[in-house]
Amino acid sequence: MSSSPFQLESIDRAYARFASISCARVIVGRLNEKFWSLAFLIVSASSCLLAFELTPSADSTPPSVFIVILTSMVFGVSFTACSHVLGLTNHLLGRNIIPLAIKLFFCSIIGAVAVSMVIGFMIYQPIGRYVTVIAMLLATTCAFVIRSGTWLFSSSYMPKISLIGDKQFCEEAIQFLQGGPLPLKIQTLSLREQGEDPAFVQDFNASSYPISLPRLCQRINSTDCDHIVYQPAHWAVLEQPLVEALAAGKTISPFSQYVEEHYQTMPTWQIPNSGLFSKSFANSSPSYLMSKRVCDIILAIVGLLFSLPLLVMAAIAIKLEDGGPVFYNQIRVGRYGRHFTIYKLRSMCVDSETGGAKWASKSDSRITRIGKFLRRSRIDELPQFLNILRGDMSFIGPRPERPEFTSALDEELHHYNLRHLLKPGLTGWAQINYPYGDSIEDAKQKLTYDLYYVKYATLALDLQIALRTVGAAMQGAR
Repeated sequence: MSSSPFQLESIDRAYARFASISCARVIVGRLNEKFWSLAFLIVSASSCLLAFELTPSADSTPPSVFIVILTSMVFGVSFTACSHVLGLTNHLLGRNIIPLAIKLFFCSIIGAVAVSMVIGFMIYQPIGRYVTVIAMLLATTCAFVIRSGTWLFSSSYMPKISLIGDKQFCEEAIQFLQGGPLPLKIQTLSLREQGEDPAFVQDFNASSYPISLPRLCQRINSTDCDHIVYQPAHWAVLEQPLVEALAAGKTISPFSQYVEEHYQTMPTWQIPNSGLFSKSFANSSPSYLMSKRVCDIILAIVGLLFSLPLLVMAAIAIKLEDGGPVFYNQIRVGRYGRHFTIYKLRSMCVDSETGGAKWASKSDSRITRIGKFLRRSRIDELPQFLNILRGDMSFIGPRPERPEFTSALDEELHHYNLRHLLKPGLTGWAQINYPYGDSIEDAKQKLTYDLYYVKYATLALDLQIALRTVGAAMQGAR
């Protein structure tokens, strides 16, 4: 028997009401890293506890409660730490189930290894192999179901946002948002200027007609959306309608703030001037800079000591391949635009720049066979520990570019020179969020991440970048 339109409409209303009450608009891929870290910790630790219950003891004396709880915590913490390193707790994780399953299984292996080392070798308490296997399978399966389940849910119920601004803003914003990993339904309320009076046009309709301020308030208030995102440049026109919409319970934010909160990047073409000169744009507090410098010195010394065997082996390999010099020096742009010499292991042929400076592409023919491995594993960057000790660089920060490129990029890209407010880094927010780039467009995309880091730089963010850099190196990312 077919359903009547009234029944279908009632079902739709009931589903929408349930979605609103159950906070479905929040559970659509915007759950932050703290949530996923806690979820993975609970899932993995519970899986280990359940594995003990499902596996009978091999002898008559089962493990004590202390050993069971300690084993579950070691497995859970190791599983969660590895998932964070591999980026599985990031709400912007790419929606591909096969890499997700492989990475989660690898996390369970790390958890099992940690249990063997801590419980088996340090406490001398044997753990049955069936307990470990069951814990690995349960943790991988449950974490996979929970993580991928939110993707399925977000595909069936996408949040709706309303863009309010001029036509160019709406077109650029739609292009940016639709290219991101978060699914959205987007509607536009495009403003057009006719002399001194604003006009309202819906969905880029070619026609335009004047609209009164009360009518504009009514249209914004009646908009069926989860979030209103406006263009700050038209605040003079939109102030009253948006304030009334805010008082009516609408969620409203400027475009730059919305992107920073949900995408952890900064749209360079929509940065408000007030944001550029705010005290918090670049974290230059003495406590942060001093703490970061102390960490840089300690980590650089430790890094040099531990990487010395790798540097020796890499130097021998470079010499054996073509007999050229081992190290390669370049002039780069540092903090406040000052130039410095950067040190790297040579990964290109000796005459790689006889015709002048060129962008290095991912499949550059100038890269030697040893150089490909050095770049993929980031071993070629190890001599930069010396730059960190000298104070030219930091561990975390925007990657330093060559002066030949920065002069051109400063002319092409809005606010490019703002990335020089902090010291350049061995790794950075752009390096772990954007693939290898070799063009102006890639530099534009990386700049959005660099400026986000410049604005929100903290020791907590630095730690997150350091952990995810380890994961990127393990996966061979550049």
